[in-house]
Amino acid sequence: MKRMSPSLEDYLETVFKLTNDDTGVRTTDIAAELGVSKASVNQAVGLLSDRGYVRRERYGPVYLTEDGKIRARAIYKRHQTIKAFLISILGVDEHTAEEDACNIEHVISKETMDRLMDYMEKEIEGDG
Repeated sequence: MKRMSPSLEDYLETVFKLTNDDTGVRTTDIAAELGVSKASVNQAVGLLSDRGYVRRERYGPVYLTEDGKIRARAIYKRHQTIKAFLISILGVDEHTAEEDACNIEHVISKETMDRLMDYMEKEIEGDG
């Protein structure tokens, strides 16, 4: 997988979170969610489109491609796993865990992330 900037990962993850089934997402909604300008969203969407992760018709909604869904789902899972670890294992409050997970997800190594996911899966199985 080609390396993406943390900012582009955030945009892709946001499109994923705001997408219901196969409906597209308006740039206005992405901008509101991330607290950025529509111009910034348009620039990021252009870069994501160039990489094959989203498609967009002029002035229309943004749609994830199949590659975009796969990449976004992986980013989202990474984020959620880190957040869950911070809350359930370390006892961090949800707001802080959300912010920290957003930062950590961009710099954590694949090896550490794989081990964290394995650990959290065992924790979940242990609760059942």
